[in-house]
Amino acid sequence: MRLPPSLLVASVALALAAPASAAIKALTLPELMSITSDAIDGQVVASETFRVDDPDHEGVVFTKLTIVGESMRTGEKLSATYVFRGSHVPADEYATSEMPALSDVRVGARSVFFVDSRDDYVAGSNVIWNFANVFRVETVRGNPVVIGKGEGAVFAQNLSLASARDQVRTVHLSLAAMKSKVLPEGMDK
Repeated sequence: MRLPPSLLVASVALALAAPASAAIKALTLPELMSITSDAIDGQVVASETFRVDDPDHEGVVFTKLTIVGESMRTGEKLSATYVFRGSHVPADEYATSEMPALSDVRVGARSVFFVDSRDDYVAGSNVIWNFANVFRVETVRGNPVVIGKGEGAVFAQNLSLASARDQVRTVHLSLAAMKSKVLPEGMDK
């Protein structure tokens, strides 16, 4: 069906003039780290999809990732399992706009994952809901580089992994110092 040119122009103008109904809030690194439990520099070593047919997630397909790496806060070696809603497998026929790019989470990919600290689990694994906080790591001239995601992202521009680690550790120490000042003496930190 062809639309008359005047209707097409009016439709485009209306769409451009309408305010966005939902948006992801841009966060600074300190804001993001205050609501996450860790930042992991890790490699995806396994990925599988599964359907959940309970009343809260009827017919939903999730992807389960196994990540091996280390904490960018502490340097501690970690392995973790995380789940996101959606699938890159065509046969699953289930994708969402909030799921990460395949290049960020394919088996073998190295990425920085800011891990949501909410206690939200599916199939016994932490669910990561905001994949704006996953940053692919690529090797450029032999050096690992975190690929920035543009204005509004905590890493807006590409930067060396070493610089990203330094920023994460600095913010972690700053947040820990602020937390210790807020708690009364003798309280657990």
